[in-house]
This record gives sequence, structure tokens and C-alpha cells, in this order.
Amino acid sequence: MGSTDPGRRPAPVENTVCALRRLAPGAALRPVSPELAVLARALRECSPAELAVRCPAAVVRVVLAAQLRALDRAMTGVFGPEVRGPEAARLVRAARFSGRRRGALLGRLRAEPGLRAAALGWAEVVGARLLAAELGGVPPVPDGEDGHRAAELVVAALLPRPELGEGGREVLPRRSPAGSGFLEVRSVRVGERGFRVGIRADPPVELVRDGGSLALQALWWNGLGRVSDDLGHEYLILAKDPDGTGMVRHWCHPRLAAGARVLRLESAGYRGERLRLDPAAPGTSAEVLVKLALTVRLGA
Repeated sequence: MGSTDPGRRPAPVENTVCALRRLAPGAALRPVSPELAVLARALRECSPAELAVRCPAAVVRVVLAAQLRALDRAMTGVFGPEVRGPEAARLVRAARFSGRRRGALLGRLRAEPGLRAAALGWAEVVGARLLAAELGGVPPVPDGEDGHRAAELVVAALLPRPELGEGGREVLPRRSPAGSGFLEVRSVRVGERGFRVGIRADPPVELVRDGGSLALQALWWNGLGRVSDDLGHEYLILAKDPDGTGMVRHWCHPRLAAGARVLRLESAGYRGERLRLDPAAPGTSAEVLVKLALTVRLGA
């Protein structure tokens, strides 16, 4: 899913898809095209990786349309993926001297062999597999990666923009005695369309010698992956904003359900438990995904 602002990192698409299935009442999602609507309904029952098997035709249409948009931008030589090299230069030259026929880009590519050949070379370099198949005359067949990309496009189209700024009212959080000390909630600010959670995260990053190799004990925590309440509802994490001081703010949608008194926050971060790094080469790193939960009781 795309972020709404540079530097703001959205939650992984799997977490958002999970939240869509048990979304809190009052959520106002944006309208989407028929193809995206088909995929959005399918995602309520299957994972992004299964989407290509469940709805192959819709996945092809959605992903191919996105790849054509990227190609159209790249043909200008100004916008589009940061791809340099002979294929990108050849594409720009072919677009500049093409017949510039009116109509859809795919029809134009089929009618101009030189432009189609340049576009095919570009598609192969950037990994636009479905577009390359279409331009090469082979029926495109989606795989799990295409399904995941289609899910990202669906989520990005559905999500409203986060409510930025300091609006809304502050709700004082009360930590549960059973909560993990790994997450520390500093603020919960409730607005008209959602709420913002500010988490203090400053775990140690520690490497220790373990015989002839290194052992990793902790890694940097990078934000929440899931937010739910005591009524069984989930909330969409629209954006994350790490400000570089150990505080990570999360914009969640929609606003807290009436009667909700407890938020359950689940970490999307990483922690190593005596993870052996062998051989201990310079620059060695590792990531182990674990979910750490914290229950936060909402004060008056």
C-alpha cells in the first residue's frame, strides 16, 4: 500500500487485509473500480498470496494496468521508475519519434513495432512480467507476487488519507499490568475520522560474542502491525511516522468504536533471541519477526 506522504511508511499489506475483515464500524473506505472491488471482496476470505489463484483475470487486469501506467510515465524520460541504461534510453527515443496515435497505450504499442520492442526491453529490465508477456504475445499468467502487488493496489485505493495535525482530543492511556515493557504508549489522540497512537520505542541493539561467532540479542523496533479493541474490531493503520527520536506515530482508521475501552497493540518489529550469526562476516545482519502485544486501557 502506498504511503500518503514521503517518509511515512504504511503497515504491511497483510495486516491491512486482516483488518479489513473485522473493521470497526464507521469506516469510510474510498470507492474503487469494478476490478479492484472484485479483489477487495476476495481479500476478505484469502491472503494476498492466494489472490492470483482465486481471481487470476482480475489480478492480471489490475497489475497490467499499473505496469502500463509506469511505462507511460517512463516514456517521458522524466517520471517513472529510477531505471537507467540502454533500455530506458531506447524507450524514451522510441516514444519521442513514434506516431503518437490516439487511444489506449496498449493499442498504440501493438500498432507500432519499434515502440513495442523498446517497451518490451524496458519491461523485462524492470521486472514487469505481465506487461512483458502481453507485449511478447504470450497470455499473461499471474503468480503469487502479482497477487501481492494487486493486493497492495487494492489497499492503496481503498484507504482514506490519514488525518494529520494535532486535531481531536487526547485520551490518556493506562497500561495494563500484564503489558509488555517493550512497547510504551505515550499518547492516544481521537479525531473525527480516526485516532493517532504515539509509541515510544527504544530497545537496545546488542551483539555479543558466542564462541567464534556473534549472537544477536535485539534489533530496532519499527512500529505497530495490528491494532484492535476489546469488542473484536480492528483498525487500519494508514501511516507510520518515525521522527528519529524513538517515537513512532501511527494514524489509524476509523475512530474508536463506541464502548471500546481497551486497545490491543501488536508489534510489527523485530527482535532476536540469541540468534547466532555464523560466520560473523563484517556487516552481517539478520531479522526475526515476532509479535509483541501490549494492552492499553483508555482513560476518561
